[in-house]
Amino acid sequence: MKFILKLFISIALCWVTNASAVTNEEIVNRVTQLDTNKDGGVSMAEAQAGNAVRIIHNFDQLDTNKDGKVTAEEIEAANK
Repeated sequence: MKFILKLFISIALCWVTNASAVTNEEIVNRVTQLDTNKDGGVSMAEAQAGNAVRIIHNFDQLDTNKDGKVTAEEIEAANK
């Protein structure tokens, strides 16, 4: 049981480390790619169409101003 717990913690730490390794430029590029209507943000429909799993699963937390879209700035702020 302790081995499984240690393994789970190790995997979680690797995931967190990799997630924080995303640069601001990469975030901007991904948001630009997903933003098909070019309004400056990613709606839930755009996230789903682009299979942006992290945005989909965290949409409500990322959309801090509750305007129905997630911007690169909101994602960058959440990554700090």
